[in-house]
Amino acid sequence: MTARAFTVLLDERDYRYGTGELRIRVEFVDRASAIELDGEPWLQIRGVRLRRDGTEMGPLQLLVRAARLPAV
Repeated sequence: MTARAFTVLLDERDYRYGTGELRIRVEFVDRASAIELDGEPWLQIRGVRLRRDGTEMGPLQLLVRAARLPAV
């Protein structure tokens, strides 16, 4: 679980499934249930999708390459 929210900018190849760059304020990371894809761990996250100017677009849940998230 994430102690506090943080924002990440993800390339299309670093999350499943969607297209284009994604900016998200991550509010929860399920580190206990990693899934191995493409030979590396991926984690389920929940957060809020953000526009470039930081305004909220709405909640989002997705799989993200673990290496793209800060270590706890």
